[in-house]
Amino acid sequence: MTYRIAQDAGQSASELIAESNSQQRNDLLLAQIHALYSTNWFTSAGAIVTAMTFWVAYLAYTGDGRVLIWAALVHLIQAARIFNGWAYQRDERAWQRMPVWRQRFMAGLLASGLVWGSAPLFVLPTHDLATICLMMLVMLGMGSGGIGAIVAYRPAVWAWLLALLLPLPVLLLWYQAPLHNALAIFSLAYLGVNLAFAFGQNDLLVRALKAQFDNAELVAQLRHQMTLAAQADKEKSRFVASASHDLRQPMHALGLFASALEKRLAGTSEAPLVSNLNRCIESLDRSFNAMLDISKLDAGVVEPQLQSFPIRDVFRRLHMHFAGQAEGAGLHLRFKPGGKHVTSDPQLLERILSNLIQNAIKYTRDGGIVVVARNSGPNVNIEVWDTGIGIPEAELPRVFDEFYQLHNPERDRNRGLGMGLAIVKRLALLLDHPLTVASTVGKGTMIRLSVPQTDLNALHGMNLEAETVPSPIGNARTLLFIDDEEAIRDSMALLLREWDYEVLVASNINEACLLAANHPEPIHAVLSDLRLRNGEDGLQAINAIRHVLGYQIPAVLVTGDTSPEQVKRVHDSGHRVLFKPVLPKELFSMLRQLS
Repeated sequence: MTYRIAQDAGQSASELIAESNSQQRNDLLLAQIHALYSTNWFTSAGAIVTAMTFWVAYLAYTGDGRVLIWAALVHLIQAARIFNGWAYQRDERAWQRMPVWRQRFMAGLLASGLVWGSAPLFVLPTHDLATICLMMLVMLGMGSGGIGAIVAYRPAVWAWLLALLLPLPVLLLWYQAPLHNALAIFSLAYLGVNLAFAFGQNDLLVRALKAQFDNAELVAQLRHQMTLAAQADKEKSRFVASASHDLRQPMHALGLFASALEKRLAGTSEAPLVSNLNRCIESLDRSFNAMLDISKLDAGVVEPQLQSFPIRDVFRRLHMHFAGQAEGAGLHLRFKPGGKHVTSDPQLLERILSNLIQNAIKYTRDGGIVVVARNSGPNVNIEVWDTGIGIPEAELPRVFDEFYQLHNPERDRNRGLGMGLAIVKRLALLLDHPLTVASTVGKGTMIRLSVPQTDLNALHGMNLEAETVPSPIGNARTLLFIDDEEAIRDSMALLLREWDYEVLVASNINEACLLAANHPEPIHAVLSDLRLRNGEDGLQAINAIRHVLGYQIPAVLVTGDTSPEQVKRVHDSGHRVLFKPVLPKELFSMLRQLS
């Protein structure tokens, strides 16, 4: 099979526009005919009542039985039109057969107009003014009253008004009487006025229908574009996740090899080279972790743990973390908690403020940063002020976008990726803490986070969890490691053995189960990659090994897949997770927690 990508040889833009216009005209015609039928019942009932009133009154007044012939014709035509309207309502395919229904309606309308217009043949000649006035009152009233029902379709206006009102002045003029001539002129003028009025109403209605169709088409186009945008965003996320996984694999192995090499070359002349290599790896790891944080937030796996706590504790940790960095940059860093207590997630709130302070230090050349908490009604406004370069007003709406950095067009990684404020925005939305920013170029920036204030009575018994120090790794620990890439198996085994682990290495679930079943000593933990070959994955591997061993062995998943779906999946599994590239100190810390 051959697949060739070629330029589309289909319709040109002008042809597509012409086709769209033709479709709109067809839809407009269908809507007009449907409008005619929608009033058919009402107009038919009104015509029957009017006709009966006229011929009964005429017969009673003159005793002329010829009017009964006219009455029979009128009622026969009205019955046919009622039956036609009833058939239209029952036709489930009426929209597909609209040309047929248009012809039927127009035939019935024209027949009805001609029968009504033939009334003077049964009434004239007469010189009785009362009879003539009654006839004209009924006919002119029918003409005006019927306009509202047929105004949607211009040919119907012609068919109804001309058939109904044109015979009247012709017959009046035929008799050449002064009274008849005057009434004929009046009838012609009335016909002209009604035609002008009907056509004006028709133009308004048609324009309204066209505007409705245009709006519907615009809405359809907007929905289509939104669908395309959503699909493109999904494809982009899939691509980024796939690329991230493929890049994390060699980065993961590189970090493990470099860590093992650093330990072996410690104290030698080559040691600084390995240290520089590790710094580069850590820089790349920060980039990957920033994208991972975005993926976690987009996947919805970050759940706030709201509690009441004094803001002082968070400020104290932030001061310990950033005081040295600020001093090294020649900046003053001050915190003013003011004894405030808030309700939030202390870890996520600290992460928000950490990113804001780090960003402020990055863009402040002299002066300093102040972090202050102020009361504002039921909230506490936590504000980060700096004396940095400031942000132009036109750029303020973009500062929380991904990868956006002001004054860094060369994308210097030493100045970050531009993901910190994007993470701040997502965390603020997650916590429902309103976020505002104000800035003046050359003077500095203020970013405010509004956090709910806590009643002091609610603080009883609520304290932040203390950070615990994990116990050291003991001797003679056995770890089963599963990964389908040879380079990663070799580098991980080398690093774990440097940490005095006994390592069992497998490339798939079958090998891992055989090793677990045949190993004479207890296995203390399983470390498995999430994505294995032949459709296998780490979750299946952990379950299989636990089944073979007969106990719930501690397990850690390692993955380079950061798509929101996979992040949510591994989070829901309940296993500990490390994301590639894994820094050796992170792996070491995780293994200590398992010991």
